Amino acid sequence: MVASPTVPEQRLADWRLATDTTETPFSAGGLTVTARILLYEDDRLRETVRERTGLDRSWRFFLASRLELTPTLPVTGALRGLVASRASRGFADRLDDRGFTAVDRIERRSLRIGDEDARLFRYDARCRVEGVTLAVDGWLAVWAPDRGFRLGGGAYPTGIVDADVSVDESLADCLDPGTFREELFALIRATG
Repeated sequence: MVASPTVPEQRLADWRLATDTTETPFSAGGLTVTARILLYEDDRLRETVRERTGLDRSWRFFLASRLELTPTLPVTGALRGLVASRASRGFADRLDDRGFTAVDRIERRSLRIGDEDARLFRYDARCRVEGVTLAVDGWLAVWAPDRGFRLGGGAYPTGIVDADVSVDESLADCLDPGTFREELFALIRATG
């Protein structure tokens, strides 16, 4: 059993742990990667949007994961690249599974997490909810503290692309992409 990643519980007080799963996202060439994934949803935002607009869904999420590699290998640049590449594709699939469309990885850069330089991926996507299409940003960081890999990421709405219903202003008032991004990065940096 893979140990749970550590997450900043105090920062997640208004969030709900939606799933705690263990899965094997990759197994080939004698290497097996097993992941323990915690997925949190922002219930406070969900309730606020539901009260103001009547729309009900999970609007933003945060995930944290600890990876276990069998056999245990030294963390090299090649291994970092392989894990980051597979994790990036897996995250895009996870966005698709959560109902996001037009998922596109649009950026790759570094993010400092403690003493590590994480590989950070940014995604652009769309989400359609009861006649409203939203633009969505997704982020995934992959780093290797203490010779083990961690993933941290999430997604949040950034704005309304179009709406067939008259909730534009009420919904737009609930969206604060700058704050959402800042909070997500704080959660990622506090994950161990």
